[in-house]
This record gives sequence, C-alpha cells and structure tokens, in this order.
Amino acid sequence: MNNSDNLKDSANKQFAAVCGLFCPGCSLYIATKEDDKERLARIASMFGVSEEEVKCLGCRSEVKGPYCRMCKMVTCADERGVEFCAQCTDYPCEIIKDFQTAMPHRADLFESGERIKEIGFETWLQETYNEYTCGQCGIINPAYDLACRKCGNEPSCSFVERNRGAIEKYLLEAGQRMQEEE
Repeated sequence: MNNSDNLKDSANKQFAAVCGLFCPGCSLYIATKEDDKERLARIASMFGVSEEEVKCLGCRSEVKGPYCRMCKMVTCADERGVEFCAQCTDYPCEIIKDFQTAMPHRADLFESGERIKEIGFETWLQETYNEYTCGQCGIINPAYDLACRKCGNEPSCSFVERNRGAIEKYLLEAGQRMQEEE
C-alpha cells in the first residue's frame, strides 16, 4: 500500500492539523510512522526531549509531538466548535497569523485553510499530498528536506520548490543557532 492509499482510506481528518498543516509532510510524523531512529534522535535533540516524547502521529491523534501538545489553535478550535481554524468567524486571528509567519513550513497555511473551505477536506488532502510527493519516486517528503529522502531528487517536492529560499534561510539560521549553543 502506498502513501496515497493510506490517505484515501482515512475516514477522519487525522492527516490535517486544525490550522491547515499537512501532518504527513512533517518530519516528526514521518520519523514516527517509519520508526526512523536517526531522524527522531536529531529532532528530539533540537527540542531537548527524549525520542519517545518527540513522536507525533498528527494534530488529531493521541500521540503528539512537543509543539502539538501545547497548540493553542487546537484548544481554541475545540472551544469554538470548528474543525479547522479557517471555519472560524475570527479567521485569521493573531494566534494563527503569528504561527504562520514563524516558520517556512507554514507558508501555505492560509491558502490551505481557504482550499479546505472551498473544495472540502478530502479534495484538499489529495492536492496537498501531491504537493509533498516527490515527482521522481512518489514518496512524501517533509518541508525541510531539500532533496528527496528516498531518491535524492531535487527539489524533494513542489512545496520545497516554491519555498526553497525561505527554507534554506531557516535551515542556515537554525544551524548557526545550534553551533552557538554548543
């Protein structure tokens, strides 16, 4: 079964965060699903937690990574009775605006929210799956993998192609911060 089959068979919204992020395109999600010890260890080190604590199966799952466990948007959406932030009458609020601008993998957040409202969750999911899939080998890649993690194709996916400059800048700055902390 390939990644697309898993997404099509999903009867729930497990693969979409409340904010409109695509959970299967997250490094935490991929490392957890594939039990990628190296990726888990690297990310756990960045967060300063154990590999077990960094595991995440998506925004709507019981197994959430450090950031997702503290997500203000999930709490807010629950309180307002909406499934996605974009369905809220106050959208986009300051919480999601700040969240969207903080990191490059969130660049398409507002467009995702609008697409979910416009075409529905299931169609958006397939569109977004295609955005994170390598055109060469068909594997889903996270937003911060510039080259495909399976075949090495560059860019790893359409999302990376569109946002490469911001991603490279973020990775460079993150690398510099890590070196300063050592």
